[in-house]
Amino acid sequence: MKRWAAGLAIVLVVLGGGLYWLYTSLDFVVKNTIERIGPDIVGAPVAVREVRISAADGRGTLRGIEIGNPPGYASRRALRAGTITVGIEPASLRNEVVAIREIVVEAPEIVYEVRGATNNIEQIRKNIDAYVKRAGGEPERRGKGAASPPGRRYVIGRITLRGARVTMTNPLLKGGGLTFGIPDVDLRDVGKRSGGVTAAQAAAIVTNALLARIAQSVLTNVDALRRGGVEGALDALRGLVR
Repeated sequence: MKRWAAGLAIVLVVLGGGLYWLYTSLDFVVKNTIERIGPDIVGAPVAVREVRISAADGRGTLRGIEIGNPPGYASRRALRAGTITVGIEPASLRNEVVAIREIVVEAPEIVYEVRGATNNIEQIRKNIDAYVKRAGGEPERRGKGAASPPGRRYVIGRITLRGARVTMTNPLLKGGGLTFGIPDVDLRDVGKRSGGVTAAQAAAIVTNALLARIAQSVLTNVDALRRGGVEGALDALRGLVR
């Protein structure tokens, strides 16, 4: 009995130490998760330079985020953001559905590369949609009685992309092109109606909103885009404005 009790005590100490490490190492866990799972979701390389998250108040900052391009595109990256701030409800980290107060992406730089009748951001959107379908759920479209997709889910009070700049280009311009601003993306209560969304579902919702903002801006800059040598802009945008 004493041996059994001693063995149980050792297991509890190890388990407790592991839980303490997890609780105090959110920076490492989040960075590793983004860089490991992100490429599967978007179909392109994902890198984060630094993650700082406080387990006490749930405030966090991600710096140096880059999303590369899917195969077949010449630009080095699709998106770069210097800073993303996050606010999480710390108590919800133990729950199946995590409550995130807000996610703010400051001044992201987006490369919108037109290739034939499509573009890199549209391809990323398709990659995300395919991942969501493989995981068993459509973002914000499931009824209340439908089964939830597997994996950790999130309810996000607000997602904001502020001060985004888009460079529209094509492979012949080798990264050059016309740069313009787009209206801010401001989404509220993501996942609230459906009892939470997965990370991939949230990414799909944000990407669809981003494409809509780009389409709106491009349609008001068609002449400038043609003067800048970006051909096929209108063809690439067919079907993106819903």
